[in-house]
Amino acid sequence: MFYQKIKNILKNNFVIYLIYYYFISFILRIFGFFVKVDENKILFVVYGGQRFDDSPRVIYEHLKKQSSNFKYIWAFKDPEDFKKYLPNQEMVRIDSVSYFYHALSSRYWITNSSASRGLNFLKKETKNMMFTHGMTGIKHTGSDINDETTQYNRNIYKERQDLVFLEGNSKEVNILAKAWDLPRKVFRNVGLPRNDELFKISQEKIMSLRKKLNIPNGKKVILYAPTFRDYIKDEKNSVTLNPPINFEYWEKRLGSEYVLLFTAHYEIANLIDIPKTDFVINAFKYPQINDLLIVSDLIISDYSSVFFDFSLLEKPMFSFAFDFDEYSERRGLYDGYEQLFPDGVHRGEESLITSILNMNYEDACRYTKENVKYKYFEHFDPSVERCIKNIFEEL
Repeated sequence: MFYQKIKNILKNNFVIYLIYYYFISFILRIFGFFVKVDENKILFVVYGGQRFDDSPRVIYEHLKKQSSNFKYIWAFKDPEDFKKYLPNQEMVRIDSVSYFYHALSSRYWITNSSASRGLNFLKKETKNMMFTHGMTGIKHTGSDINDETTQYNRNIYKERQDLVFLEGNSKEVNILAKAWDLPRKVFRNVGLPRNDELFKISQEKIMSLRKKLNIPNGKKVILYAPTFRDYIKDEKNSVTLNPPINFEYWEKRLGSEYVLLFTAHYEIANLIDIPKTDFVINAFKYPQINDLLIVSDLIISDYSSVFFDFSLLEKPMFSFAFDFDEYSERRGLYDGYEQLFPDGVHRGEESLITSILNMNYEDACRYTKENVKYKYFEHFDPSVERCIKNIFEEL
């Protein structure tokens, strides 16, 4: 709670943030003079220490099988929560003194979010590897975000990036190079390891996940995965989400055929109360997003890049953008968003549900395949080896 309060203050008070940024960066740089870089140490940071997931996790697991020469450090907000996933792995609490020591002494940072924590202390000996945690192309990012975004957010990408790994096309590179103010040479369009498991999925895997998530036999799965609105906050200044959903109505219209699997963006601190019914399965904070994609028959989201990941499965996609005008004004959207969906953008529950009930499933799958998957992706095979070769030239 204290940590979140401090973070909110820094992200929303420009003067305090500047004092924090320059003073703490200076202290860490001085500290760094006395810290030697370990050539074999790798620091992993995913979603600001909130999950053990995404492309860095795939890189870590592959390296563990391939080589024992490295020393791995994982950073989490609460390391105790991840001992079941990493029982014998050294972990540190993010933003602690120990964290900054390991950040300064690591030869490599492998992350999908800023390991510098909005500061400027990266040593020249450290190689900073950033995996995008989703394809860019829907909501504005970096300096493209409208003026209400804080300096804290804009500073995240000012840290030196040695390589940025992404899965996309020239449009994505053009967007990120401009928005993050980075040279095109740092981008590697080699695929995202996080998507590797989506290219080959067994029926046994699906059945295992259905059982794990308590999905009733005979029911199809709708994944609802909205993104965050950084301008909607509660009285504690934490990002919150309260989409206009009448769960009883959804269950009445869809419940005979579907269950609703509900998750949300990791930036959201507070989510609406999700009813405990046979129709709604609360998967908020579920640690692996791919499990939710794999087990679902269709997806509903708004402005999240999860659409692109889901398109690899060639299944129907629906946009429930109930605040389309406000979001477009305050955050901003790149061109082409509305064309990702065969029936465009839904702003109300009634049109969304009617569209789901009336869809031709095969036609909707074909639309996703032709207009999203093959339009935005270039790699359809495992990418982890390509990424490792780019990170460790000596391997």
